[in-house]
Amino acid sequence: MKIKQLLILVGVLVVLGLLVLMLENPFGKSEEQRRVDEAQLLFPSVNQAEVAKIEIIAALGTTTTTLVKQNDQWLVESMDNYPADQKAVEELLDQVAEMKAIQRVSSNPEKQAVFQVDSSGVEAKLTDASGNLLAHLFAGKTTPEIFNSYIRAADSNDVYVVKGYLKATFDKGYRSWRDRTIFAFLKEDVTHLAIQSGEEEIELQIDAAGEWQMLKPPVSATEKAEVEAITELMSALETDDFAESKDLSEYGLDTPQASITATLKDGTARTLLIGSEESGSHYVKRPDKAQIFELTKANVDKLIRKSADLKPESPGPVSDSDSASVTLDGE
Repeated sequence: MKIKQLLILVGVLVVLGLLVLMLENPFGKSEEQRRVDEAQLLFPSVNQAEVAKIEIIAALGTTTTTLVKQNDQWLVESMDNYPADQKAVEELLDQVAEMKAIQRVSSNPEKQAVFQVDSSGVEAKLTDASGNLLAHLFAGKTTPEIFNSYIRAADSNDVYVVKGYLKATFDKGYRSWRDRTIFAFLKEDVTHLAIQSGEEEIELQIDAAGEWQMLKPPVSATEKAEVEAITELMSALETDDFAESKDLSEYGLDTPQASITATLKDGTARTLLIGSEESGSHYVKRPDKAQIFELTKANVDKLIRKSADLKPESPGPVSDSDSASVTLDGE
């Protein structure tokens, strides 16, 4: 009986092992990977270095975002040539250049709306410096597997499955193509901080030993971690949103309610002006830039700190019982 049970167990293990080999294929490429490797590029003539302009038309033509390349930098032409999110643009170019037609799912023009590869999807045009069209496509919805998407070249009725979540690459919304950076510098380069608010004026400076000292309101030591939290946030500060171009008085920035300035090792300063609050966010701006940003109140509160919060915690008062204990121990 025991031998029979053992043979059955061995047989089950063999069957399971074969199933694993067939499904997982650990010693070779999966069927899907082989299909990807063997698939043809959808836009083989696209050379990323030659792309000088990108037009992105949102679903149903609601908005058009135009990105242009000037002196090796991408700008959002449709937004007064504001610096674009360079990483996002490069990601789009990589996606188009490496896009492979894994599977054709339809050639019927009447089914384009089903896959959202018509005006209900996102349309993109890539051209070179001479205006020659390098790629023209419609990025559609995701496949049932989520990680792939449907796409169609504008001059073809063929709809293909391609790898990637194209919505995240192409459909960023009208405002999100802009670079969200407010400040970008090394936090280790900050030597001086000045925080002004309606309550007080704080000055902090790092000494020769690398320790932060408070110069005013009172001269005192500081809690290093608290000050470094400010420099870390400010050195890589990004906006939560962009405000429309209006008079500074409408944002409370004609007479800011607070400000913070970080002075760097090279003597340059980075200043952020804090304006009025609306719907949980403050309007803020750099004095050297025209753009007005929106920053959550939580982040503003992390920058505009009170002097009491930056000092080391003082030891609590000694109680009578503690004093008696010390006296007894001394005896």
